[in-house]
Amino acid sequence: MPPVIADALTLTGLFLTLVGAGVAARAVILRPEDAVRIGVSRIADATFEENLKLSAVQNLLRSSRLAKWGLGAVAVGTLFQAVPVAARLFL
Repeated sequence: MPPVIADALTLTGLFLTLVGAGVAARAVILRPEDAVRIGVSRIADATFEENLKLSAVQNLLRSSRLAKWGLGAVAVGTLFQAVPVAARLFL
């Protein structure tokens, strides 16, 4: 296989990795309002600020923060791998 084709396939694979990680992370990234809506029972009568302190809501928000960090790490790692390949293809 010619090196140009191999590099093009590698770059395509890295792009798909980045897109897939973004889609997967999007499924678990929540706004505080969403976390309260999901994590609080329907009969709760506390204020929004009180609901934010509930353990179920805090767990959802922690998972969301970690998903953002994970997506960021995958994105940076993918870019580190893609830069040399793109340089060989386009420079």
